[in-house]
Amino acid sequence: MASALPLRAALERGALLTVANWPILVVEFAVESLFKFALAVPVVGGAFMVAVLMGADVTSLFDEGLQAAANRVVGSLDTAPVALASFLLAVLIVACGGALLMFGVKAGTLAVLASGERAAPDLRRGPLKIDWFRQAHAYDAPTLLAGVKRFGRRAAMLGLWLGTAYVVTALAYVALLRLALRFSPGDPGGFAFWPLSIAFATSAGLVAVAAINLAYDLLRVIVVLDDCRLRDAVRKLRGFVLTDARQVIGILGVMGAVAILATALAILVTAGLAFVGYVPIVGLIFLPLQAAAWLVRGLVFQHVSLMTIAAYQTQYRRYAEPSEPGARPAAHLWVQRA
Repeated sequence: MASALPLRAALERGALLTVANWPILVVEFAVESLFKFALAVPVVGGAFMVAVLMGADVTSLFDEGLQAAANRVVGSLDTAPVALASFLLAVLIVACGGALLMFGVKAGTLAVLASGERAAPDLRRGPLKIDWFRQAHAYDAPTLLAGVKRFGRRAAMLGLWLGTAYVVTALAYVALLRLALRFSPGDPGGFAFWPLSIAFATSAGLVAVAAINLAYDLLRVIVVLDDCRLRDAVRKLRGFVLTDARQVIGILGVMGAVAILATALAILVTAGLAFVGYVPIVGLIFLPLQAAAWLVRGLVFQHVSLMTIAAYQTQYRRYAEPSEPGARPAAHLWVQRA
């Protein structure tokens, strides 16, 4: 087992690998945008159905966004069970189909990163040069499609595990809230216990979601790098986390802070653009500015996500590859380009 990289070195290598294979940013951004657009189709159809049944204004249903519109549609169709069932079934079909496509494409982009990781020279052996990016560039259509074909089924199963974990976490959170509500403010000591219970349940839920997302990302990395079954990936995940816990938690903490800062900046930019929209004459460029901000925001978040995965991948490869001189890992042979 090779020694783990320092946190800064792993993050730098992950960022440079993502830049060297920048087309995967566009691929993931496109497939996620397509998924969101596909989800919007049944919601828009449900809005028109509500407008027809209740004589409501369609545009007013979308004043607060797509999610709020979906909630309004579900609430409005409570008295029409057949229409409500049709709406929920349409959303479920689109969500499941889009998620399968998205998980498969993400497996292909991760395969591209795996190929680039193995081809890229060690940054510690010399200064960074343009030739490093040439060697680390592994994106091409055959590699992407081969990754989708080889890992798509396992990626879909991992996605199913992820969804199940989210559902279990949500049910546990609701159960904790129901338990906390039994201690009403009117009971002795209940006034102090109830808000503490809510805070504890919320904190536990956030920690659980972070742990689930971390396990999902690491399992994706292990499945692609070692080309193994999910059962074997779970076993390897346990050993990797126990051995390199400090590096894994460091990457999670740093990139989590970066994501929070990026989200805060995106909110500020959105608020600024909303203000520009009300300025006379200048408001004419509101739509182009909004489209540009949406594009930049999407690509930045994709880069942060892929950089995190690439950093995990770098650390896991150092952990998993043989330490004997001249030894060559059996995995990854399929991603080696001709």
